[in-house]
Amino acid sequence: MKIFLFIMGALTFLAMLRGAYVSGIHNNTTIFLGGITLAIWVYAYFSGVLRKKNWLTVAILTLIASTIFFSVFLVLYGRRMTVTFTEDVAIVLGAGTHNGEILSTLARRLDAAVSFHEQNPNALIIVSGGLGHRDVVAEAYVMAQYLIERGVAAERILLENYAYSTYTNMRYSRLLLDAYFQGKEFTTVVITSNFHMYRSVRFAQQTGVAVNATMYPASVPWYAIPLAYVREVASVVKMWVIGR
Repeated sequence: MKIFLFIMGALTFLAMLRGAYVSGIHNNTTIFLGGITLAIWVYAYFSGVLRKKNWLTVAILTLIASTIFFSVFLVLYGRRMTVTFTEDVAIVLGAGTHNGEILSTLARRLDAAVSFHEQNPNALIIVSGGLGHRDVVAEAYVMAQYLIERGVAAERILLENYAYSTYTNMRYSRLLLDAYFQGKEFTTVVITSNFHMYRSVRFAQQTGVAVNATMYPASVPWYAIPLAYVREVASVVKMWVIGR
């Protein structure tokens, strides 16, 4: 049990480090993961004494079981591909760049956007991502260039270059869409990683981007899966607590 707890703590710690690298150490989810890591490791180290406190043992095991259970839910939810390739708009969410370099998770989202464009070339594509704390150029600019180099017409791309979170991805995209369509109805597909789809769709509904957005999930590299889901579970809890 002690080894298992240290392993779980290591996963949350690595997820915290990745979050600090991509979003900054002051990000709410990063801080939350740091607290979880500390709680698990303290309990593991003093398990001989603390195990006598049944309520604490139940709380720690419930936390771990809930994380595993909800990760399974996110996996199943993110596997749903409901895109019809007739949507008016595709919103592609950023995933972090490094000095203007497209990282693997973001590349897979953009490749999905290219695939969507090939089947629906008249659709508008919004690339959403602001200036990261380690970057010198907004993520949206890098995303747009990636798409253009792969054959997406520049006039079909709108840049949303202010967002710093999934919530603001959708909120600021809604402002662009309102200005573009000027009151006309439109349909939307959300393009993001499979682990990230649940939260993205919820924010699309919350901000009015689309009540019934369709989904076009992108895969993630195998080595990123454990950390991605641990961090995403923490982000979903934050969404439930503070609404963003």
